[in-house]
Amino acid sequence: MKKLYMLLLIVAALVSGGLIGNLVAGTPLQFLDYERIFQFLRDGDVINTSFFKLNFGFYIRANVAQIFFLLFAVFIYCKTAPKIFTGK
Repeated sequence: MKKLYMLLLIVAALVSGGLIGNLVAGTPLQFLDYERIFQFLRDGDVINTSFFKLNFGFYIRANVAQIFFLLFAVFIYCKTAPKIFTGK
């Protein structure tokens, strides 16, 4: 149950951080929208047919707001998990 709670917090942090990062673009807080893309894709690892395209690779896009929210989620987990899951 603890793992599910942690997974829920991480997913919520990544989704809300991405949303906040996109919303503050063009405002004084636009540094939160700064993002890096990490990808491991090669052109040879593609199956391309007339109705679908399948890539074999790894692609991550993260912005500053997502990193802040992720750190906050880990902090929340450390503070709340022992109180929620006592004796289990």
